[in-house]
Amino acid sequence: MQTILVVEDNKELRENTAELLQLAGFNVITSTNGEEGLQLTIEQHPDLILCDLIMPKAGGMELLQNKKNNNTISDIPLVFLSAGSASFHHHNGFRADGYLSKPFTYEQLLKTIKQILKKN
Repeated sequence: MQTILVVEDNKELRENTAELLQLAGFNVITSTNGEEGLQLTIEQHPDLILCDLIMPKAGGMELLQNKKNNNTISDIPLVFLSAGSASFHHHNGFRADGYLSKPFTYEQLLKTIKQILKKN
């Protein structure tokens, strides 16, 4: 069973996304910020990370940069979830593997996840 880490500070969105992914057959780990998300990534090595861009403590960009700079987890794909512009999916040479605009549908979520997991 593939594991997905959902890093989202909005409790309702985090829980709803986790529930949808569990119904689709994924094992799900959740986190409320990028700092905790990085620690869980190091400990659990999920198959994919879904991450909000703007969060307390550390946002998605910080998680992406720290992940890419850590050889043991750098190959784990990361998809940004954000209500902002898709142009924010890369920064300082670090690029996310995907982007989903909020609000997204269940179908969009699963399609994005399946496409990225198929690549890796």
